[in-house]
Amino acid sequence: MSGLFLNFYQVVIPTKVTAIDSVEYSNYATKEAFNALKDSFPNLSFYRDNEKILLWKKSSIAELPKNATIINVDFTEKAKVLSKILERSIIDFIEPKGYRVFKNKHSNAWEIVSTKDVLNGIVEGLTVNRIVHFSPCFFFKENKFLLGFSLSTSLKNNFTWSKAEFEKYGIDIKGLKGDEERIYANRQSLKRFLETKGATAKYDQIVNEENKNAKVFSVIDSFYLWLDRNKADIKMPFGLTLNSISKKYLPLEDELIKSEIIGKPQRFFYSNRKNTQGLRYYDQMVKAYQPYSLELYQNKQINIGIICPSEYQGETEGFIKKTEAKLKEVFHFKSLNFHFKSINNKDLESYKDVLYDEILLKCYLIYIIVNEAQEKLSPSNSPYYVCKAKFIGNGIPTQDIQIETIRQNLNAFTMTNIALNSYAKLGGTAWTIEKEDKLKDELVIGIGSTLSENGQFVLGIAQVFHNDGRYMTGDCSPLSSFSNYAKNLENHLFKTIKPLVEEMSKSGTFRLIFHLFKSASEEYEIKAINGLKERLANYNFEFALVHLAYGHNFRLYFNDGNNDINQGTYIQLSKHTALLHFVSKSDLPLKIDLDKRSTFTSLFYIAKQIYWFSHLSHRSYMPSKRTVTIMYPSLMARMTEELKKVEGWDYERLKAVSEKLWFI
Repeated sequence: MSGLFLNFYQVVIPTKVTAIDSVEYSNYATKEAFNALKDSFPNLSFYRDNEKILLWKKSSIAELPKNATIINVDFTEKAKVLSKILERSIIDFIEPKGYRVFKNKHSNAWEIVSTKDVLNGIVEGLTVNRIVHFSPCFFFKENKFLLGFSLSTSLKNNFTWSKAEFEKYGIDIKGLKGDEERIYANRQSLKRFLETKGATAKYDQIVNEENKNAKVFSVIDSFYLWLDRNKADIKMPFGLTLNSISKKYLPLEDELIKSEIIGKPQRFFYSNRKNTQGLRYYDQMVKAYQPYSLELYQNKQINIGIICPSEYQGETEGFIKKTEAKLKEVFHFKSLNFHFKSINNKDLESYKDVLYDEILLKCYLIYIIVNEAQEKLSPSNSPYYVCKAKFIGNGIPTQDIQIETIRQNLNAFTMTNIALNSYAKLGGTAWTIEKEDKLKDELVIGIGSTLSENGQFVLGIAQVFHNDGRYMTGDCSPLSSFSNYAKNLENHLFKTIKPLVEEMSKSGTFRLIFHLFKSASEEYEIKAINGLKERLANYNFEFALVHLAYGHNFRLYFNDGNNDINQGTYIQLSKHTALLHFVSKSDLPLKIDLDKRSTFTSLFYIAKQIYWFSHLSHRSYMPSKRTVTIMYPSLMARMTEELKKVEGWDYERLKAVSEKLWFI
């Protein structure tokens, strides 16, 4: 055990200029033509390099297309080509070894699936197989070239029973996804299967052990050692040789790649008070130093409604008393009035009967008491969504509370988070974070997404955040498809930013930092920024486009997975790429990619801001592993997509709650 390990296995391949066969890409530009080329020459590997398709032989019997020509390729200048050759050579070595090997089209990593069942057959009808994920990668750091690959691992559940066998053994398949013969082993079906068989505890015990960081590290370490022992058998084209595969702990290459720690931000409470008493828990800090927006609510009469089926009334009354005590204790409310509306039944019509109740329509927040089964209903049949859609139109946020939570899980942690959620939905700010004084005013814009019912991306553009984390509210941000995203983004930025920069920018210069759920493109983000520049011609602004993602293959382990990783661990891989760790017990860091077209390129500063923004989540006092600039627009887009399914609901209704975090 030797400290912090990044799952990057460095490879040394002496490079040279070599002659490589190629064909013109223009002859195979369509998907159909390229697929036909691959089908006609199964013993060749293909890689597009700009206007050429490079070819190399998998075996000595391979034939070349008649229109192939030879070009010279300098691998010191064509790092992507060398990385592709390494990838293909290793996969060609692995495929005959009895594994099921395929490329994941979403992550772009190879999945190498073991046939061994980690359950060892103790749960009939279910197998769990180990997958090793392989992905080539390379970095340039201060003109030093580092080539290699990353390894990670996961478990895959698979039912060996057919649908007929599910029914034969009394497992209800209603609502479970699958094809004509099989049930897919997703979370819902797996839970039902294990509960019916009484195998949940047994399964959890084995899987939890298999998912421990130390076990995961040992799996990828063993796979690396296997590749290293057999590297002489990994055949490479063009006379290239794989001299070494090495596993090294950080720092790498004379500290070119090393870890740093980004400290937690200072939190500020009422009248900019700080934690001078050394309190350990954040809710204790809010209670002791009072919430940031104390004066807005302390002496105001706050009406809170409750819609509750009569059979849940007794336990819900206890919940309300606890909620009242928590809100007064932590957030210092002096005048809270709770209006309890009991309904006769749990059906949707009973909830609808009180939607126009005069007292409820005067409330600032309404709790909707539902059960777990109602949470799973479609939005048009869901009491929660129907109530939310109605009350949002009247400027009233809602919060659903499951009766199962009230009965079984109303512990101090749950109550603390419910109270924080309630305060945020009322429009309150419990705390802000410190900001660094800069030469330029700065705004942060987050763009997240969700999937619509038909599988299309729906993009949510977050409201603008000030660099101390305050949520700068205004008009509702538009939801977009990719067809209108660029124009919607430009219009929203201009409408939202112009009055802000007129107020704050004394020098006529400012900075915009975009946190994106996807890589930036000329067609969308760059187009919107260029349009904004034309409309704000009197101002000079610089910008950074930052892609934040967890869909990558990098992992971190401390002392071979036996110890937690420090929160705020930062590793810069290249000028434009870094990793940032949020959750100490997890092995998965956030990957930060700064678009090369950005005019502001201070990567450490940007990473620090991202980490600090993770301390702003108003869903929990604990820092989130997703910065709110991405999380908030994703939540908003997802919730809005669901509300659209409620009959009679109109997107314009969101304007009534634009100043509140109604979607958290």
